[in-house]
Amino acid sequence: MLLEIHGRSSAAPAPPLEFLRVELSPSSDGTVFVALTATVLDPDEPQLLDQEVVSDKVTTLDQLLQLLRTYVRITAQETAPRPLN
Repeated sequence: MLLEIHGRSSAAPAPPLEFLRVELSPSSDGTVFVALTATVLDPDEPQLLDQEVVSDKVTTLDQLLQLLRTYVRITAQETAPRPLN
């Protein structure tokens, strides 16, 4: 299973996603601040990089789920063919 993120457009292809973090923080006005952050492997250095995908305020669970549906897609992982021995 693979997670793909759809954030800001970019000319370069996105590196493979290591994991996605969802942060929820209640606000004093009754809304909930939501931040989606993707962690990817740096293609040039042996390090992990965080990329903000989206941040927004929501008032309902349905709005949170819609935000996830908009920016996160779950796909089946393709398996590489095994070499013949």
